[in-house]
Amino acid sequence: MPQTYLRVGNADAPVRLLAFHHAGGSASSFLPIAQIVQMECESLLFELSGRDEGERELRSPDFTAAVERFAADFRAAVDRPTIIMAHSMGAILAHHLVGSLAPRQREAIRVVVVSSARSPRSAERLATMPAAPFKTRTRESVREELGRYGGCPPELFDDPELVAHFVDVLGHDLHLADTYAPVGGQPIGIPYLVWYGTEDEALTVEDMRSWDDESSDGVTFHGFPGGHFYLFERPEAPTVLRRLVAEIVAET
Repeated sequence: MPQTYLRVGNADAPVRLLAFHHAGGSASSFLPIAQIVQMECESLLFELSGRDEGERELRSPDFTAAVERFAADFRAAVDRPTIIMAHSMGAILAHHLVGSLAPRQREAIRVVVVSSARSPRSAERLATMPAAPFKTRTRESVREELGRYGGCPPELFDDPELVAHFVDVLGHDLHLADTYAPVGGQPIGIPYLVWYGTEDEALTVEDMRSWDDESSDGVTFHGFPGGHFYLFERPEAPTVLRRLVAEIVAET
């Protein structure tokens, strides 16, 4: 099986960051953030399959299969104080994986940071359960989403072949969200930080509000300047993450 993550930083670091990218993104989205904390924290940047040309047959057919592909590596990675960080659609993948851990292993996770992300309840409500990608979403509607959410350089849209490739990747990733299956069970006993861009037009308060239901150990909401991709476009949130890493390192 192909590698499920990109490893960055000091392998002997006392803290580990496990990151999950947004729909249409890749592990490299988190590289600048991982590099900021690389001396104190080893980062494993998980990546959905099928990012590159010629890898379509490797793509997970639905949400459950995507979770299963990550599960073994994720469990093996939680072997020290751990921070989970997930952006947009990556948040429901990360939340499902955290929920699948045995209670004793969950104790290693110090905090889960979900960024620009709908709550699991909201994601479940919107899941249409199509049989395959592009059954309910059209390629044109996915292309519109590619432009509306931001996060892409404007020059991308000047290259029809590149646009077609990213529409294909994004459409298959959105199919994972469309086939989302909730964890179920009791709220998770780990603190959750819900981060969002205060100018994000792709996400509403209602989309995020029921994250409160997912943790029995407290949920804190924090707005940062910027839109849906504030995490990668502005310095404020990575600075807060670095302080968070330092606090956890000091506790170990």
